[in-house]
Amino acid sequence: MSQGAVADAVSKLRQLLSQYPSSARIWVGLSGGLDSSALLWLLAKNVDRERITALHINHNLQAISGQWVTHCRELSVELGVRFQSINVSPDSSSEESARNARYNAFESVLDVGDLLLLGHHRGDQAETLIMRLFRGSGVHGLAAMPESRPLGKGVLLRPLLAIPRHELTQIVQDAELDWIDDPTNSQSDYLRNWTRLELGPLLFKRWPQWEKQLSRLAAHFTEVAQLNSDLALIDAGGRFVNPQPIALRSLPKYRLSNLIYAWLRHFKLQPSSQAQIEEIARHILTKDDSAAGQWLVDGVLIHLYQQKLWLDVQPLIPFKPVSLSLGAGDVELTNGRLDITESEQGVPMGLDVQVRVRCPGDTIRCSHGHQSIKKFMNEKRVPPWLRDFWPLIEYQGEIISVVGLWIADDFKIDGGLSLKWVH
Repeated sequence: MSQGAVADAVSKLRQLLSQYPSSARIWVGLSGGLDSSALLWLLAKNVDRERITALHINHNLQAISGQWVTHCRELSVELGVRFQSINVSPDSSSEESARNARYNAFESVLDVGDLLLLGHHRGDQAETLIMRLFRGSGVHGLAAMPESRPLGKGVLLRPLLAIPRHELTQIVQDAELDWIDDPTNSQSDYLRNWTRLELGPLLFKRWPQWEKQLSRLAAHFTEVAQLNSDLALIDAGGRFVNPQPIALRSLPKYRLSNLIYAWLRHFKLQPSSQAQIEEIARHILTKDDSAAGQWLVDGVLIHLYQQKLWLDVQPLIPFKPVSLSLGAGDVELTNGRLDITESEQGVPMGLDVQVRVRCPGDTIRCSHGHQSIKKFMNEKRVPPWLRDFWPLIEYQGEIISVVGLWIADDFKIDGGLSLKWVH
């Protein structure tokens, strides 16, 4: 047994697991290939096997995929750990479709506090960096695969990222483990395979340490990406919110772009490109304080209005009028809910009212006479895309409240009800 290779891998494994002392259940993504087999063997030798479940995802893309399930089950029995297999149906045979289906399956089994370990090694990290580099990825993309990250309710760990593949080969050979060699691994049609089979050997001839150096570079990018995220949080005032105040022209373009990217990622949106981020930043920087704008990012509308970035978290649909007797509680609307609570001052309890959206010609009765709802909303700086959906309270043919913004003086009493639209 190559003691050095095992010692390196075990040291990294224990170091990573020590950061999660309260985690009871450990899942291992087991494809049956060399890398995941080595990982499962290392884990079974160094962790209580009762905690371990080998998880095989059957993509059903190969005629012999059933044999792989059998192999993985037998290996799990041999190593004394539980085994589970999940069948998935990728949208296509592409790498991306298979990956999406696989990770969706991973998420489906993870509970709070669970760990999922994957066998990605140093060569995988270097290849990922190369592919992302030529896709034009930014700093966060060039950080490549993180050693740990949240996944569903649990945490994904990659304890072998610093370990070269030849050491894992030595481990499984010395342990006398059989492993699966997926025939598609020899097909250069897939970008990762081409990188490994054709580009890798060329790089090795010129720079024998290319994998190690690129893996180290990915670690540097990880630190830079974290610095960028920390700076964005500072520029955001300490937290990311919706809407997000934007201090126009107070930040240089590179910091504004960084803030916009971090804000979008906080809400789990992926910009189509760096150019899209720069377009938003450029628009903000070249307009005056009343500038408005709208962009579609990852299928979600982003608005610039009144020096704030707004995120449409769900499509807005006008709701039909709702009749109710006012009382504390929640009323579900098409676009959220009407939150009614007892307050020091508000509308009377027990009124039979109608909740509706605005109609052409709607007015409210103010101290200085009647004012159109349209003009009122403009003065209150209600975002234009929300105005046709904002709930109004009508009583006996008169609008007595624009929810959360105004209550008619005649219907404002002590100990009344406060109304808020949560959307």
